[in-house]
Amino acid sequence: MNLSKKIYLIVILTLFVFTSCKTQDKKKSETDFSQLKGAYLGQNPPGMTPELFAPGIITTDASEGCSGWGNNMEYFIFQRWIDGKSLLYIMNQNNKVWSVPEFLPFVDKYQVGDFTIATDGKTMVFASKIFIDEIGYEGEGGNIWIVEKTETGWSEPKHIGLEINTKYHDSYPCLTANGNLYFFSRRPGGYGDSDLYMSEFVEGKYQAPVNLGPTLNTEYHEWDTYTAPDESYMIYCSMMPEGLGDDDLYITFKQSDGSWSKPVHMGNEINTEKSENRPYISPDGKYFFYTSTIRGNRDIYWVDAKIIENLRTEGLNN
Repeated sequence: MNLSKKIYLIVILTLFVFTSCKTQDKKKSETDFSQLKGAYLGQNPPGMTPELFAPGIITTDASEGCSGWGNNMEYFIFQRWIDGKSLLYIMNQNNKVWSVPEFLPFVDKYQVGDFTIATDGKTMVFASKIFIDEIGYEGEGGNIWIVEKTETGWSEPKHIGLEINTKYHDSYPCLTANGNLYFFSRRPGGYGDSDLYMSEFVEGKYQAPVNLGPTLNTEYHEWDTYTAPDESYMIYCSMMPEGLGDDDLYITFKQSDGSWSKPVHMGNEINTEKSENRPYISPDGKYFFYTSTIRGNRDIYWVDAKIIENLRTEGLNN
């Protein structure tokens, strides 16, 4: 056999092995996803010690951020950065079996960033790098937008209104059961670099946002606020120097007079010397999801939401 024929056979065999391996990998991937059955993507629920959520499926070597569930756990949406770009993926549950993650189609056009799912399970509020023409822009950041999940798919997103959005950075929106909107903003007139705000939803309209005051806001960054559907508590992120790391998670409780209690650090089971943010509670109230960079890239963790009740007494007695 001459040299050219030997080279030809080597190339053919190499291609065959490569194709066979790729086919096996694909089948393995399909098999793996077919095993994702039941609540929480079929994952074993954590206890009072935080655990990575769905390692190798949701939590990977890439960076993951926000996450959210449909009201009846019928879908799961999560954020992942690819080449520095924020992308959102959805997994749907049909007959208790979860689908492979699919790219949400409107994400690229509307430059979707951080998001939360409202308590109705059909409304997503998100931050976008797109600024509104009527108000212009100043510096980096963007505005808050809203999109609805319908029987035929997702509606066309629209910005949440000129009462809320400014030419400054407005982000991490969260809707409560009565429609009130909580978010953070870097608009001037606050107490620090970024502050927490709330806008009441009255007769179908958002009112002028109110700064949540110096009990929660400091001269540093406060951001990423998740507020309970009944507004009984709020979890948010702060860079105040009393924390353990770059930014830590704190919780505050609504007091009998309607004011917010002094924030309580959520402890070293949650917070680390790195960055913790993007808090979210599953719609059944059982699990607390958040992100951490303790492993290097940003990962999604979950823990039993009883941790909230364990901190309530401390919060209301501060």
